[in-house]
Amino acid sequence: MTIEDRQEILRQLDVEAESYVFPMLDNGYYYHADQKMTIFRDDKRWAILLEVLAFFNHESGLDGITTIANVFGNCLTGWNDNNNFNYFASDNGIETFLTDDTIYLPYLNPEAKNILVRGQEIPIIFDRQYYKSKKVELEYEDKITPWEFLRGLIPDKSNLFWVTREEISTKIPKDLPIFMTLDNWHHPNLVEDEKPSETETFQQLADVIMTGDKNLYNTAEITNTHWTNWLEGGTL
Repeated sequence: MTIEDRQEILRQLDVEAESYVFPMLDNGYYYHADQKMTIFRDDKRWAILLEVLAFFNHESGLDGITTIANVFGNCLTGWNDNNNFNYFASDNGIETFLTDDTIYLPYLNPEAKNILVRGQEIPIIFDRQYYKSKKVELEYEDKITPWEFLRGLIPDKSNLFWVTREEISTKIPKDLPIFMTLDNWHHPNLVEDEKPSETETFQQLADVIMTGDKNLYNTAEITNTHWTNWLEGGTL
């Protein structure tokens, strides 16, 4: 097995985009919060792990906080399936969210003090100025929605929501080393039919994967992965 040329790498990403597997950051069912890309490679193998942290709009509790972990590569031992969806947050003795039955809106329980993420207590913040400092404009004067709460957690607590190397080893061989990670990049606008292969970012990342030279990633494209660029997400 050898690493394919850049066109084959990009072709795989494009095919997965056409199949709605490659992440769509303004997916109508998910309020986007954060993202991470991890590239794995050696002389013969490559893999990309693309993680999206978001809130599923058909849930009203902490189960809506979802880490979607999609994998691509030439050596995968598991595929993109229901196991891509990970849930690491849980209530801590009291319901974190209540529901306003008049407008069917979930909101932070004023009595809740913290949540658990992988067993670690995370304090719940109600201070409106705190959310403003995170660029979160609260929609309601007396309520904080789950997706606003989630966006208030990042990037400070994002690391608690990413899958571990052990967890992803069911799909990416455990002996394949991590080569490069990105927290922000220029993501294709799939709604506008932009393909990964049409962006300089992914063209250069394909070159990086092929050659093992990180210096080939020097794009002038503006990063656009921050959730403020994808406000249509979750609104269906």
